[in-house]
Amino acid sequence: MKREERYKLTKEKNESGMVSEKIIDTRKQKGLLAGNPVYKPFRYPWCYDAWLTQQRIHWLPEEVPMADDVRDWQKVITPGEKNLLTQIFRFFTQADVEVNNYYMGHCMHVFKPTEVKMMLSVFSAMETVHMAAYAHLLDTVGLPETEYSEFLKIKAMKDKYDYLQGCKSDTLHNIAKTVAI
Repeated sequence: MKREERYKLTKEKNESGMVSEKIIDTRKQKGLLAGNPVYKPFRYPWCYDAWLTQQRIHWLPEEVPMADDVRDWQKVITPGEKNLLTQIFRFFTQADVEVNNYYMGHCMHVFKPTEVKMMLSVFSAMETVHMAAYAHLLDTVGLPETEYSEFLKIKAMKDKYDYLQGCKSDTLHNIAKTVAI
């Protein structure tokens, strides 16, 4: 049996009628694609350590003082610098939306051990904090909400966005490719 044929993508409906996809190994699973029947022992204790570390350093956007940033935006930086920063900000928030989509849309249904899911979920949650933090900065300096979609008008940014939308996790090859991105 070829290695790629060992794995199949299945679709199942739950009680609510929602369809979920699962990648299954046609042989007995032991690695990242196999869940744990119980909480411990962990097969990947470093994932639990990463989860715990991230929980310990958790922060929220409102905890970061912005008064100096607002003052600098209004009075210190030049129009050229302001333009450069605006261009950078245009895809910053969206980039973290895409990273969060990666964790939730690709990784969570592929990788099964509990400690791995714990790590992925806290990483995903931190991406939502990053989104809120960038948005807090943009809102605080007075940029309009239209800036959040301006990247779609810039070819390089739109191309990157479109490329990320095409990522799949339906085969081992595509999982590896998506992880590498």
